[in-house]
Amino acid sequence: MRKTWITAVIAVLSTLVVAAPAMAHQFVASKLGKSAGRGYEEIAIPEKPAQPEFIPERMQEFRLGKFRVLCYMDRSKGEVTELSSETFESVNKYSKCGWYPQNDQLHVFAATSATGMKVVYHANGFAQLLGNGEGESHEYRGLGTRETALLIKIPSAKACNIAIPEQIVPIKAEKHPEEEFAAVTYTNVETATTRLRVFPSGFQKKVVFNQELKTLHFKYVGEETQCANLEEFEKQSEEAGGGTGVYKGKIIQEVASGDLSWE
Repeated sequence: MRKTWITAVIAVLSTLVVAAPAMAHQFVASKLGKSAGRGYEEIAIPEKPAQPEFIPERMQEFRLGKFRVLCYMDRSKGEVTELSSETFESVNKYSKCGWYPQNDQLHVFAATSATGMKVVYHANGFAQLLGNGEGESHEYRGLGTRETALLIKIPSAKACNIAIPEQIVPIKAEKHPEEEFAAVTYTNVETATTRLRVFPSGFQKKVVFNQELKTLHFKYVGEETQCANLEEFEKQSEEAGGGTGVYKGKIIQEVASGDLSWE
């Protein structure tokens, strides 16, 4: 009888161990203060008239319907206000951008909002794009009225303006924010430094944010632009393109004079 009772207790304890929830992921900083980021393995921009190498996988890429926009540079800024947090906020500003109609180096200049794109990264893998505060908003299928988070302009021949609204990616995270997602994955890295007073080990800890935001909502806007007035673009924006955009890009983030890691 005693043996049977012990066996039953062990079985119950085993079930409890299996059912125990996993610890939530978090960003851990060694100090509070400003954060900064840049494109990971970013391509060097040579002095003119030389042209930079064309390596799409090392650039920031937006695929928005018929438009593929690639940016050579991404600079981000933020502020760490907690040593441990499930979120990390930064404003990402893109430059040296172009619309690439073909899979080669021929392109048309593209510009992005000077305000950049404010993103709240969640340690469990989803991202929240916030409005840029400029007051522009549009109606989106499945989302309703949303403020613009980032505006991409292709000014040549007034080709197109593309608005990316405030949104959560993936949208499932709106109702189930506690689940694990893969829209953003995180990799801890250490980079060599000569600032031995601050980093006695000779290395600073940083985090690479691997972004692949799929089902990104967007809209072609601008009364005078071609893509907002041609039927083929209107259909793309309203029926399909509204939730079929993709943003891919890697950013390496750090805390000023401190360490940053994902746990």
